[in-house]
Amino acid sequence: MKTQVTKETLYNYFSGRATVFQKQMIEDWAKDQQNRELFYEYLAIWEREHPQYVVDTDAALERHRLRMEPQNENRVETEEFIMVARRISSRFMMAASIAFLVLLGGWVFRENLLYKTHTTAYGQTRTLKLEDGSRVVLNANSSLKVPRFGFGHRTREVYLTGEANFSVTHTVNHQKFVVKTGQEFDVVVLGTEFVVNTRPAAAKVVLNKGKVQLRYQEGNAQKQLTMKPGDLVTMEAGGKARLRQIAKPQNYAAWQEHRFVFEETTLKEVAQLFEDNFGIPVEIPETELAQWTLSGSFTANNAEELLETLTEAANLSYRKEENKIIITTNP
Repeated sequence: MKTQVTKETLYNYFSGRATVFQKQMIEDWAKDQQNRELFYEYLAIWEREHPQYVVDTDAALERHRLRMEPQNENRVETEEFIMVARRISSRFMMAASIAFLVLLGGWVFRENLLYKTHTTAYGQTRTLKLEDGSRVVLNANSSLKVPRFGFGHRTREVYLTGEANFSVTHTVNHQKFVVKTGQEFDVVVLGTEFVVNTRPAAAKVVLNKGKVQLRYQEGNAQKQLTMKPGDLVTMEAGGKARLRQIAKPQNYAAWQEHRFVFEETTLKEVAQLFEDNFGIPVEIPETELAQWTLSGSFTANNAEELLETLTEAANLSYRKEENKIIITTNP
């Protein structure tokens, strides 16, 4: 016989009012993947409908004191009561703080339960194969958050921090694949290859194949832009999107092969790349030198190899000071 679990039964379970029999029934029912997805959907709804209530303990204690205080109570007794009330209030505040931390921990636990987060360290890249068949290559110092349940069925929405190259599989039901960036722009696709960079100093989208729709916030206006292969959109201050056509969009994903392609790239921008990808601060004391540009393709497996190659090609010098690199012209 098929187990019937209703919304009311689940709500009792979430609020701690379920019987031992109901708890066992729900746990057995949730072993099925489809039921488990429904379980977490109802859990999210229940949590929204039952926010944490924070009481004003000081006001409540004062009202209680006024109700209990006799009219002829002397000042000494009143002061003793207030001192006791304050001690109780402190205990209440401590308990409220603990409850808040428990609640916060619950939200973190729920986040980890509903999403799987893939990360890369400085200097590391990582290739992911998603459940819908899409392929993602994460660049260094990046993360991708993917729903644990329903991905490829109910949703194809992921959350990117950093930089990644996407090769999105087209589905039979034409379901859209959405990359949320947290930088006031999102990328919506059906099936295509593109690079998304969410780093504050270099937020951009580069389309290699197919077609994508860029949704972004410019000031108070919600805008969208349809990109075609070879388009590069750079997100500027204030949410403004700057579009231009490039000859070789694949160069923007060359980091997958440990290649770094520069096209009239300033040394200041190169210094930012070292900090973003390798976690190494680079200083260029000379203002004029910071505006020098580099062009070319360089292969390097780590920060030291890239630094050696670039400084040698540009006839520059560098030195290490504590945890940073300083680049200067040759004497």
